[in-house]
Amino acid sequence: MSSYAENNNQSINIVRQTQNVNTFTTPPKHNTTIQYCPSFTDVRTPFSNITNVINPLSNNRNDIIGFDKYTTSKLANKRQYHVLSNEMKSKNASTVTTSSSSIKLNPGCHKLKTKTRHLSPIPLIDLTEDVENIHQVNNENLIVGISNEYLDHGDQVVVCQTCRAKLWRNKSIRGKEKGNTDYSLCCGYGKVQLPDLKNAPPTYERMFRNMDSKSKHFMKNIRRYNSMFSFTSMGGKIDSSINRGNAPYIFRLGGQNYHSIGSLLPAKGSEPKFSQLYIYDTDNEITNRQRCFRGEKDQSTSTDSDIIEDIKVMLDSNNVLVRSYRMVRDTFQKNSEVDMKLRLIGRREQDGRTYNLPTASEVAALIIGDISDSIEKRDIVVQTKNGCLQRISELHPSYLPLQYPLLFPYGDDGYSVDILHRGVSFTNNSKRAKCTMREYFAYRVQDRDHSFSLILNSRRLFQQFLVDAYTMMETERMYYIRRQQHVLRCDSYENLRNQKAQGTTDISNVGQRVILPSSFTGGARYMLQNYLDAMSLCKWFGYPDFFITFTCNRKWPEIKRFLKGLPHSHICLFMHSDNKLPTVELIDPIISAEIPDRIEDPELYSLVNEFMIHGPCGAENMNCPCMVDKKCSKNFPKQFINHSSVDQNGFPLYRRRNDGHFVEKSGVRLDNRNVVPYNKYLLKRYQTHINIEWCNQGSSIKYLFKYINKGPDRATVAVVPTNNECENNDAVDEIAEYYDCRYLSACEASWRIFTYDVHCRYPSVVRLPFHLPNQQQIVYGEDNDIDDVLDKPSVAASKFTTWMECNAIDSEARKLTYVEFPKKFVWILNGRFWKRRKVGKAIGRIHSVSPKLGEAYFLRIFLNKVKGPTSFDDIRTVNGQTHSSFTDACYALGLLDDDKEYIDAIKEASHSGSGFYLRFLFATLLMCNSMSKPEVVWENT
Repeated sequence: MSSYAENNNQSINIVRQTQNVNTFTTPPKHNTTIQYCPSFTDVRTPFSNITNVINPLSNNRNDIIGFDKYTTSKLANKRQYHVLSNEMKSKNASTVTTSSSSIKLNPGCHKLKTKTRHLSPIPLIDLTEDVENIHQVNNENLIVGISNEYLDHGDQVVVCQTCRAKLWRNKSIRGKEKGNTDYSLCCGYGKVQLPDLKNAPPTYERMFRNMDSKSKHFMKNIRRYNSMFSFTSMGGKIDSSINRGNAPYIFRLGGQNYHSIGSLLPAKGSEPKFSQLYIYDTDNEITNRQRCFRGEKDQSTSTDSDIIEDIKVMLDSNNVLVRSYRMVRDTFQKNSEVDMKLRLIGRREQDGRTYNLPTASEVAALIIGDISDSIEKRDIVVQTKNGCLQRISELHPSYLPLQYPLLFPYGDDGYSVDILHRGVSFTNNSKRAKCTMREYFAYRVQDRDHSFSLILNSRRLFQQFLVDAYTMMETERMYYIRRQQHVLRCDSYENLRNQKAQGTTDISNVGQRVILPSSFTGGARYMLQNYLDAMSLCKWFGYPDFFITFTCNRKWPEIKRFLKGLPHSHICLFMHSDNKLPTVELIDPIISAEIPDRIEDPELYSLVNEFMIHGPCGAENMNCPCMVDKKCSKNFPKQFINHSSVDQNGFPLYRRRNDGHFVEKSGVRLDNRNVVPYNKYLLKRYQTHINIEWCNQGSSIKYLFKYINKGPDRATVAVVPTNNECENNDAVDEIAEYYDCRYLSACEASWRIFTYDVHCRYPSVVRLPFHLPNQQQIVYGEDNDIDDVLDKPSVAASKFTTWMECNAIDSEARKLTYVEFPKKFVWILNGRFWKRRKVGKAIGRIHSVSPKLGEAYFLRIFLNKVKGPTSFDDIRTVNGQTHSSFTDACYALGLLDDDKEYIDAIKEASHSGSGFYLRFLFATLLMCNSMSKPEVVWENT
């Protein structure tokens, strides 16, 4: 888990990618942060609720790490937290309490003004292993090697007065306006209003709360028991290969996910499954449910028939969906030959803001014979025997309770499209009047001070629920994009004008269809564009100076009080140009790779011993995870060296003196050769494994985005064929490819549900498109009139042409090239114009093009040189002569005679391109036959 600062005094650049190891090890293809920021702050945050264990972002501005003057001195104004006794008592100790008169309390100083009400943490929250007694977790020694500089973020001391969600202070202030008593994270500042889920039956709730052997067995196998009673099956591919060794359990899903429901009765000769178990052969129901999981070798996941019986009785007594299926069973018992269908109603007549628990008659209806025309589009009609599975809509209110009967024991409604925001009536014409699917889940997965949540306390099933919830959101968004592809077209302004000149009025088949855009978070274009933005920082500020790997410590008090998990982050720091490290001698005060003296600094010695020693490995421990082909893959132990230096490949060799200091691990003495490089201040401040390396090359940025070049792991999915006969069969289905390429785990799902930034940067990188005259791209609907499209004022006003218009009226603008323009001017999207920048700064990045595009490539060459053009003719004008092409103008300016521009182009591409791309670029230049001396270009690049 990590965070970064936003705005203070000294300038540091940060590029960060968050990964989650052990807890959630799926490659986080989205969590990438690029930032040029003043200071690097707290890399470890509290948890706004149970899902925020994976949250790597924090808004804490009080904890600044000073890298200025190459020291690690303490700051006078930082908060001091002392982690002391078993009960965490200190001068600033946190308690999970609140009061009616003082809802928001200061972290670290929680003095209550009136009678307090205890807000206990979620009791059964451990997702990884059994705990005999939850109180033992809170009372044991929380961390070894206690440092007085350790920062404890406290507990859930902020309570939303609207929805009663318990939040950590740092999460509650995100986007908060002064004086607000409700928050964005939980209820969207009071917009979202949902009814409370009904309290579970007491005997059933005790299965979640108790720690006896029966409850522990139930919680450990809760996903299995839920599958036994689930009405529907999941269509995604569950990846179980990652759950190996002693790492915490991970639920990871690949491919497209959906829920399917079968017929009322199994086909002849087939065993009953899922919802059929509620109808068919119910005299042997417990045996039939157990039979679904027979033959598995893992005895630890065996089922208990008493628990199955208890769940069956509880659901029969309370769940309206179960009652509907039992009603079908009773009907079949009376007449086994009847042709019957079960209609699961998809629309509720009650207000979804205050009504959540439907009756059986509102959920389902039995239909004898043919189906009438009154069936709603979202209704689910289950036939007696149809021999195939039916995919049900994510928008059906019973979508979740059908899949998770153990989390919705009453059959409570899930998400519905007609849930209005608070204070909105059905007659209002508000643009955003209804609760979105994301808002629904962000509300539901909160810990509240007045209820016990089965969802939050369901351990492994909670992970599955989170993944399932986000796939619902993603499916809805993908469906919208796919639906829009049938109505949106994209073409150049000139082509549309030519179509109009030819008398064409129907433009439904003109232009290309819109595909998965770069604005879709996580798509291939999204990743590529953000990668290029990250490399733009390198171009402006040079290579990063420090590469930090920050791993969560499972012994942190915040973790021990609430939950377990080991996420980690990668952080690239760019020092300000005034503070760049010119020589390796200045590295030693910041990076240490030695064991400190035990007498002089016992705290640091204890922390290095605990967190920064590699091994033992090699001959002393051949089973160490780092061992590959009987060698340490991390190249430990290192060599003794008296002075820091840089090897021939540009990698640092840190000082590791043979000073006699050692630590003992597993009976093996380990000296400075086994120390992982660290920063003394960071290690004392955060007390976890923080590996800091000095870097002076762009490969660290490429490492963060390595999945772009490497390609993501691929899952096997079924792609639904299109019914549009007019479509080109050779067209690439990018939505299907996206599903095919992505894995999703609970960490990413919860991150996206709470709308934390997947990617952010400071200063911002402004993408600057350009085009040849009248070649700007236009997006229009297939039913739009061609005159209406061409007559829109915004059509001819692209970001590029408006830049030239701004040059004509602003003398300051004429002093800048196109790529320098965002430093002084800001693009106003709504008005489609540039105006002078008042605050902040931005970096421009011109879209790259291939040399084989000819004129467009040579136009881009000019855009890096020319300042203040007011028209395309101005760009082509050299020494007072306007040339007919950009190619001729480049030759006239002397940019192409010595092949310098080609050399510069390859060097510029090397900042972001892979080796394959650079070789392809050089081969393209050769094929274009435009280089005068290719061998000179080769030697210089």
